[in-house]
Amino acid sequence: MLSHVDVLRRNASAYGTRIALTSENGLDITYTELDRTTNALANAFYAAGLRPGDRLVWLDHNSADFLVAYYATAKAGLTFSSLNAWLRPHELTPLLDLLEPAIVVAGDSFVSTIEDAWPGRAGLRFVRGGVANGQWENWEDFSRSGASDQPPPIENDEDRIHEIVFTSGTTGQAKGVMRTQRARVLDSAFAALGYHLHRDDHLLGILPQFHIGGAAVPNQLILQGARVTILKKFDPLEMASALGAGVTYIVGVPAHYSLLFESGHLAGVDTSAVRGVYVGGSSATPTLLEAIARNFPGAELVQGYGSTESAPHTLALRGQAFLDHFGSLGLPTAGTEVRVVRADGVDSEVDEVGELWVRSDSVMTGYLGRPDLTADAFAEGGWLKTGDLMRRDADGYFSMVDRVKDLIISGGENVYPREVEDVIATFPGVGEVAVVGLPDPLYEERVVAFVRMVEGDPVPDVADLTAYVRERLAGFKVPKAVHFVDILPRSGAGKVLKGELRRQWSGVSAS
Repeated sequence: MLSHVDVLRRNASAYGTRIALTSENGLDITYTELDRTTNALANAFYAAGLRPGDRLVWLDHNSADFLVAYYATAKAGLTFSSLNAWLRPHELTPLLDLLEPAIVVAGDSFVSTIEDAWPGRAGLRFVRGGVANGQWENWEDFSRSGASDQPPPIENDEDRIHEIVFTSGTTGQAKGVMRTQRARVLDSAFAALGYHLHRDDHLLGILPQFHIGGAAVPNQLILQGARVTILKKFDPLEMASALGAGVTYIVGVPAHYSLLFESGHLAGVDTSAVRGVYVGGSSATPTLLEAIARNFPGAELVQGYGSTESAPHTLALRGQAFLDHFGSLGLPTAGTEVRVVRADGVDSEVDEVGELWVRSDSVMTGYLGRPDLTADAFAEGGWLKTGDLMRRDADGYFSMVDRVKDLIISGGENVYPREVEDVIATFPGVGEVAVVGLPDPLYEERVVAFVRMVEGDPVPDVADLTAYVRERLAGFKVPKAVHFVDILPRSGAGKVLKGELRRQWSGVSAS
C-alpha cells in the first residue's frame, strides 16, 4: 500500500541501522528507532482515547519531533495539521475553529499563543519543551510513556485524509488543503525520480515545517532510506556548520542563500559533498545563481514548481537542463499531467500564455469545510486549476508568467509582474525585486517595483533603472515608481507577500 505506515515498516526492515533523522539537538534516530518510536506514539494516542479522523494541531519551531508526530498520526489514523508559527493569535483563531482539533501540541513559547487564540476549549493539550501546567501536559512524558512499540490496532487506510496544510495566504485568507497518505507518498516518489534522489543523500531541512515544502521534502528522502538533518529555524551560522557535516542536498528559498552568503559564515566550510541545491519559493536573480555556483562548485542547480494544492513537485528542472532552459521551471514529474489553458477553456498554443491545469494522484482532495471553493478549483475530468499563468515552449518546458491574481492591468494593457521582475533582477547590484500593481486614477493600476539591493552595493538612480527596463520592455511595462527597501515581506514559505505590499503602499502617490 502507498502509506507512511508501509514506508516506515519497509525502511526499518531494509535500512534498520541507517540514520533516518538528525534532530535539531544533534540526536541521531535510525530507521528502526523511527518505526518503533512512531508505533509507541500512535499507541499512546489510542490509549488517550483518540480515534481515526480526530485532528492534531502542531505549533512550534522545526524539530525531529514534528516528523515523529507526523508519521505517528498516520499510524493512528489521525489527521495532522501544523499551523504557521509566525501568525498572531487572532489569525490562528479561524484556523483552529475550522479544524476543531482533539489534541493540540505547542512549543513552550507558543502556549500563550494557543491560549489567546483558542481559550477555554476542551481537548488534550501538550507543551513541548516545557513544564506541565494546568490543562497543559508534558509532551515528552506523553510521547515516551512506555506504550508498546508494536504496530497500533488501527486499520491502515491510505485513502484517509492524513494532513491538512494551510495555504500561505499570499492571495487572501489561508485555506486548509486536505491530502491523503497515498497522495503524499506518490508526490514524494514522483519528486525523488524528478530530482534523482537516492538513499545515500543527506538533506538539510531549513524550510518551515508548517508549509508544504517543509514537510514534503523530508518525506522524499525518508522514502528513499536517506538521511534528514533538521535545523530548528534558519540561521546562517548553524546552516554553514551543518553543511560541513556531509550534507548532499539543500532546499531553500533565495533569501536563505542570500543571507548565508552575505553572513560570511560559509568561508572555510567544506561543501564538496553538496551535489544538489534547490532554489524555490520565488525567482532567483542571476547574481544569486552565480553565488550559488561559486559556493557549491560540485552541485547542480535544481528548480521546480508546485503548490499546496497541486503538490509541491509538479514540474522539475535540474542539471544541464537548468542551463539549457534557464528561466524555465522544467518538465512534468512522473505521474503528472499538465495543460496550459486559455480563458476560453481551449489549450494554449506553444509560447501562448494560459493557466496551468494539473491532473495527478498526488493533488489535494479539496479544501476543508469549503466545498464551494473545492468545486471552483477543479475543472471537468479532475483537472486542478492552479491559478498560475504559464507558457510551454516548443521543447515542452514550462515557464511561469505570473499568478492570475497578480496580473496588472494598466491603461487596458496586461502587465505580468514576473516579466518585469526578471528584467530588473539583471540590473547590477539588485538582490531581490517584487513588482505589483497599485491603484491609479488614470491607468486603473500603475506598475510599481520594490527593490532590495545586495548588501554593500549603492542604490542606483531611479531614472537609470527605469531606462534599463525601457530598453528591454514595452513602455507600459516600465515601473511608474521604484521604492528601494531593506527587506521584502515574506510568508513562511519564503514567498513575497505582494498583497501586503499593495496594502501598505496603496495610499502612496506615484513618484
